[in-house]
Amino acid sequence: MQYIDRIENKGILGIMRRSCNYVDPRLMNHGYRTSYLVSKILKKTGKYSAVQMRDICILAMLHDIGAYKTEEISRMLEFETENVWEHSNYGYLFIKYFSPLARLAPVVLLHHTSWKQLKEMGNVSEEIKTLAQILNIADRTDVYMEEEGHRWEDFTVLLRQESGNKFAPWLVELVTEAGTEGLLEKRALEDEKFKNLLGSLPFTKEEVKNYLRMVICTIDFRSRHTVTHTMTTTSISYELALRMGMSEREITSIVRGALLHDLGKIGIPVEILEYPGRLSPQAMHIMRTHVNITEEILGTDVDETTKRIALRHHEKLDGSGYPGKLTGRDLTKGERIVAVADIVSALTGTRSYKDAYPKEKVVSIIEGMRRENTIDAECVSCMVADYEGIMEHTLQRCQPILDAYYNIKREYLENDKIIKNL
Repeated sequence: MQYIDRIENKGILGIMRRSCNYVDPRLMNHGYRTSYLVSKILKKTGKYSAVQMRDICILAMLHDIGAYKTEEISRMLEFETENVWEHSNYGYLFIKYFSPLARLAPVVLLHHTSWKQLKEMGNVSEEIKTLAQILNIADRTDVYMEEEGHRWEDFTVLLRQESGNKFAPWLVELVTEAGTEGLLEKRALEDEKFKNLLGSLPFTKEEVKNYLRMVICTIDFRSRHTVTHTMTTTSISYELALRMGMSEREITSIVRGALLHDLGKIGIPVEILEYPGRLSPQAMHIMRTHVNITEEILGTDVDETTKRIALRHHEKLDGSGYPGKLTGRDLTKGERIVAVADIVSALTGTRSYKDAYPKEKVVSIIEGMRRENTIDAECVSCMVADYEGIMEHTLQRCQPILDAYYNIKREYLENDKIIKNL
């Protein structure tokens, strides 16, 4: 399934930044500034190519991607903090399994490890140790100066006091030597050279695909009930579009729209996503805002056809859907396909309030909706005609994601034991 041919560096970076901002705006603002500081330190070493710097800076921008809980984000943004391993562990695993930066993922896991401990780790390469320390110092610089409002002069005193203990002596020397203060001024949002570093060196299609998959999985993995929801919706959409004779170009837009359709759920509280029962009117109102959040996250970084497909998956032919209360005359075939695929995905998946429904119940529900003229009749007929074939292909596509989910759960516990022994 091809779906990334029109998403470039600027687009995927924008989608990643805006998605993470909906967890907590402090998270991505801190990540972006930290990435900027990392770029200045890397440049000062003179040891890294432009592509290497770009990749390391993106890693730094995403270094807190494993943080979901506001209370932990608050702890992270304090200079003197201890219990920050949970987000480092999850962030490491997401980057390892889903991003093009898997080789550098240990940098995220170890970026709060003291130099005294790090230098004794014989199974960690010198490159990873160096980058973990650079990320550590950049992270702490931003927290101390930007979040807590201290002066550079006070920070250099702390760095020198912890040289050889928390921080590598050579790195302390590098960042505290004359002239460094000017390099570390936080002008990330205005620095065009930094923007060009992140955006001008093109990603491969595979890299864009993996970055996008990472963002989607960080959203779907927030609840154990939605681990494969996006891929299930996307696969069913693809299979329906094929069987309905859509063109290759149309199928590409359908697949891309399905893949992006629930990005906005990153801004919905987990307690609502996992509520074990019917939502109250107030909670349902919040849940429905995920479509508006998706629109804001996508911005202008995807084409209009893809955006409409992503944003209209809850519209109904009779005007009873949301957010626009559109009717059948407003909805394209691609938009109708993804709407049906999303319903089938929800029915065949588990939720906190229900088990997965068997074929007979799913077919009964969608045929009832067809009779009520809420969803497209052709889509329903196509789904019913080859239900087993569509779902078999879908299960095959979802299996790698399920495998990654269970590997992440297992490795998280293994890493947690190691970290607690440090």
